Amino acid sequence: MEAFDHEVDAPRGATSREWEVFVREDTADPLTHVGSVSAPSADVAREQAASLFGRTAVSLWLCPADETRRYQTEAATLGAGASGEDATMSVAEMQSETLRGEDG
Repeated sequence: MEAFDHEVDAPRGATSREWEVFVREDTADPLTHVGSVSAPSADVAREQAASLFGRTAVSLWLCPADETRRYQTEAATLGAGASGEDATMSVAEMQSETLRGEDG
C-alpha cells in the first residue's frame, strides 16, 4: 500500500474537474453535502454521483468545486444586513438550523 501514498496529493489531470455533490433524500429535507466526484463533464459527474450517492436521493445537485465557495465559523458570519440588523447566528442557532428535520 505504501506505493500509493505519494499519489494522494498529486494534481488532477487537465481533463478532470472536481464536482461537489449535494443530495436531498426527501422533498421536505434540506440539501446535504455528501461528497465529491472527479469527472471531465457534468454528465459524467452526474453518472458517478448517482451511482455513489443517489440511491435514496430524490434530488441530486452538482456544483463545480472550483466555483463553490466554502465559509465557516467567523468567516461565515453575515454581519449587519441591509436593514442594519445583525444577521449573524449564534452557534446554537446554526446547529439548530443545520440539524433541522433530523432525529437526534
